[in-house]
Amino acid sequence: MSTCTPSPSPTPSAPPVIGTVRVATGSREALHRLPVAASVLDARAIARIPALASDDLLRVLPGFDRTRSNSGFTNYGQLRVSFTGAGTDRGLLLVDAIPAQDGFGGQVDWAAYPAADITRAELLRGAGSALYGAGAVGGVLALDTAAPPATHAAPHTALQISAGSHGAFTAYARSSASLGSRLTTSLSLEQNALAYDDLAPGYRSPIDQRAYSRSSMASLRLRYALSSHTLLDYGARAAWDIQNEGRPNYDFRRRFTQHALTLHRAWQRASLTALAYAQAESVTNRADQFPQSPGALRYTQAVPSHDNGLGVAWSVDAPESTFQLRADARFTGGSSTQLGPSNLLSAAGSGTQAVAGLAVAQTWRLPRAEIDLGARGDLVGFADGSITRNGTSTTLPHSIERAISPRLALRYDLSKRLALRISDGAGFRPPYLNELVRGYQIGSIVYEPNPDLVPERSSSLSAGLDYTGGDTAIALDAIHTFVNDAISFSTIDPTHQRRSNIAHTQTDGETLAISRRVGDARITASATAQYARVTCCAAALVGKRLPYVPLVSASVGYDASIGALGAGVTLSYLGETYADDLNTQPLGTALVAGLHLSAPLRPHGPKLLLTVTNLTGARYLSSIDRYGPPAVISLGLLLP
Repeated sequence: MSTCTPSPSPTPSAPPVIGTVRVATGSREALHRLPVAASVLDARAIARIPALASDDLLRVLPGFDRTRSNSGFTNYGQLRVSFTGAGTDRGLLLVDAIPAQDGFGGQVDWAAYPAADITRAELLRGAGSALYGAGAVGGVLALDTAAPPATHAAPHTALQISAGSHGAFTAYARSSASLGSRLTTSLSLEQNALAYDDLAPGYRSPIDQRAYSRSSMASLRLRYALSSHTLLDYGARAAWDIQNEGRPNYDFRRRFTQHALTLHRAWQRASLTALAYAQAESVTNRADQFPQSPGALRYTQAVPSHDNGLGVAWSVDAPESTFQLRADARFTGGSSTQLGPSNLLSAAGSGTQAVAGLAVAQTWRLPRAEIDLGARGDLVGFADGSITRNGTSTTLPHSIERAISPRLALRYDLSKRLALRISDGAGFRPPYLNELVRGYQIGSIVYEPNPDLVPERSSSLSAGLDYTGGDTAIALDAIHTFVNDAISFSTIDPTHQRRSNIAHTQTDGETLAISRRVGDARITASATAQYARVTCCAAALVGKRLPYVPLVSASVGYDASIGALGAGVTLSYLGETYADDLNTQPLGTALVAGLHLSAPLRPHGPKLLLTVTNLTGARYLSSIDRYGPPAVISLGLLLP
């Protein structure tokens, strides 16, 4: 969990070169002063990045691997994250300090966190389990969303409506107000739609029509000042989305709800954050009998799940040191059923899982150095599991796994402008319930769960140089990540595959990030080269690259205020990657550009908006069976 005390969004007109982050060490520090690598997108950058969805927005964040994520038109099970080349599911996502990956299956419901509602993105690049526990093998991404004002403020409302090609439509409204001397509130609402022919050759049928995606989101937050040093926050968030592939009986539907209560208490040199939340998600997936009988129902899958969690973080800050104590627990339950075309049960699985941990960290700040030392212990428990197949049910035994995740990081100032950083850390990822109990069948192939899976365990060594010189910042970081007991499907026979701990993986990567301020303009650029592959022990996989981890990726961004005009331009290179573990499904490369312009109709009044995504019209694969969005041109109006 994060201990970030709520604060107003950064001023969009200020384009600092050196940002600050809290996610890296738990206390807010400048990027240049960190002993570990990190990246940040502030409010100004986010407002000017042309993006259809939040996963598209994060494409320009150095260290974010999932450059092909296409949340509106991709199988929900493939909406996963990878950071610093560690591989899918080996990164932790927090939104307003709350875990945002589905506890049952690990996927991200991006529709619940639309791009317009995100005010800040911070990414720890490298091992994060020493602070954050399960899943933080390759890093931790922390997103902040629209929040109530921290103090009594005048009412503020903004409405943004845009429409464009390919049925693009977005309506986003945000309002904040003071309801009394101590109570403030904010409300965010969004509806989104897009339609285009997304099926790749080989996956089309004669009866296909345009695919479409629609989503809605609502977020209500209340903030009550118990005293001048104590805040109590309540938040409720809900999202609904549907993806239809333009063919009968071929669609995905999701429903998500969340309630959270957070207490912040601050003293002169100490702070306390306590958090409790409850989430529920339901996914329905229908597949047709393609290619034999397109449009005829093959099966219906229903996957309801729930997550409940709590956490506490205690921090003592002094100019020369910071001490932190963190504890949290997450309880997940869910089930999966697959019904055939006659509504007969073909597969089912259910179970509950608990993950709890305690972390201790100490940071020392010396005149020319900073040392960060910490460790975390975790317990993972699996219970109440069952698997049903062909009318036979099997009760699964209880199990408990333990993990210790240490981290040691050092920054040393070689000069006033140049810093060296080195870190070494461990991590782990327990298998999701989906991997333990969810079996399903696609066509003639049966995909079997494995209740005997053990957690993946990792180690990461990284080193980097960070230079800051007034208007310019340059960072070069190298990271080596090793994962043991990696989980993957293994082939039993031509019609059966089973999840197993069959592999060891290794990632060797380098990331270069540059930021320069020129007047009121800011230019950013980043490039990553990483070789993520299997090194042992399944012979068929050794030497194969990890799915969805690009060998090379790069981006360039420009945002500026030109008089009253606001402008943002992005250019991203999507490097070669594969959609499967055997590397038989290449996704190719693409160069994707975007443009965003805003022009006020009168001072401090309504603004006209022009947004173009995929300006180059690149026809690229986001998965082996789906195309990414085409060029979409939208015109909009922002009413403050």
